[in-house]
Amino acid sequence: MSWQTYVDEHLMCDIDGTGHHLTSAAIFGTDGTVWAKSSSFPQFKPDEINAIIQEFNEPGTLAPTGLFLAGAKYMVIQGEPGAVIRGKKGAGGICIKKTGQAMVFGIYEEPVAPGQCNMVVERLGDYLVDQGIIRMSWQAYVDDHLMCEIEGNHLSAAAIIGHDGTIWAQSATFPQVKPEEITAIMNDFNEPGSLAPTGLYLGGIKYMVIQGEAGAVIRGKKGPGGVTIKKTAMSLIIGIYDEPMAPGQCNMIVERLGDYLLEQGF
Repeated sequence: MSWQTYVDEHLMCDIDGTGHHLTSAAIFGTDGTVWAKSSSFPQFKPDEINAIIQEFNEPGTLAPTGLFLAGAKYMVIQGEPGAVIRGKKGAGGICIKKTGQAMVFGIYEEPVAPGQCNMVVERLGDYLVDQGIIRMSWQAYVDDHLMCEIEGNHLSAAAIIGHDGTIWAQSATFPQVKPEEITAIMNDFNEPGSLAPTGLYLGGIKYMVIQGEAGAVIRGKKGPGGVTIKKTAMSLIIGIYDEPMAPGQCNMIVERLGDYLLEQGF
């Protein structure tokens, strides 16, 4: 299940057959990355999300100033230190549940009651924790699963990047990518073959596109090295290799992690 489906079907759902819904909802990474959101979710500021993250890490920091989201101020009310933040603004309010590497947001107005919002948000958060879906950080996936040793060899560089070009995690050796390079890669996944005439560029380096899996895997070659990119529901898994690593070894590492993340709803 994709993160957008969790938002659409589990957060923006009809609450217990009442015909009432949250006003807006979202799932964020604890690094501030938006994983999915309703179309009604407000245009927040990065420093607002940073303040929320700080509150989870140091409970009580928001109490003096209030919780801000898209400029709207919520009075912080009783929550669960380090786990749940609740805020009130007039007849409406907000509930935020922290779970592993994510934050589940729900915003409500009348006739939705505070307890109904809490139930919807915290129920999904508890489910995600129970499923163990987001216990490992994205950096750990890069360090432990992509940059791992395989028959004495390692990838030269690796990264996990969101479809919007946001870098979720990367090895220290990963090249400085340009937004237009990620856009071109996404275009090839959506319209297979679009990269063939020009080649695949990553960090300014050109790779000749070779046989992949249309819409799912892009493979590129440059001399004795190359690149493999696996598309999942929300991310691009990228592995770059050079000799003595073989192309098949790179493919296996990247695609194995990609398949696992797809199974987990990423």
